Amino acid sequence: MNRDPDAAVIVGQILKEHLSASDLSVEQLATRLGLMQGAKMMNLITGRHYFPPEHIEAAVETLGIEPTHFTRAVLRQFFSESAVDFMCRALSSGAPGTSDQLDILSQEKSSKRKSRKRKRGK
Repeated sequence: MNRDPDAAVIVGQILKEHLSASDLSVEQLATRLGLMQGAKMMNLITGRHYFPPEHIEAAVETLGIEPTHFTRAVLRQFFSESAVDFMCRALSSGAPGTSDQLDILSQEKSSKRKSRKRKRGK
């Protein structure tokens, strides 16, 4: 996976534009995104750091960013344009219930791990 620093700058510009249009300070945005205040948030806004994908939803909701455009921009930090295009097509046409199947598998693995720990502890 090759990281794209230009994409990080674009994500930072999107954040900066929407932050300027909001009533929030940089510190308040960091808090709402669950990030450390200070240099980390400033580095995201300036594009010096890559925006973590797990914070996309919080940023979209907090700043009123158009979700598809922002999500694509964040993914472009980590993946090629063609890879992001494929992911978007695959997700938009994906079979419903796929995430449910993943949740079930995850729960099964988790319960097996707990079972092993209980057996070791006896």
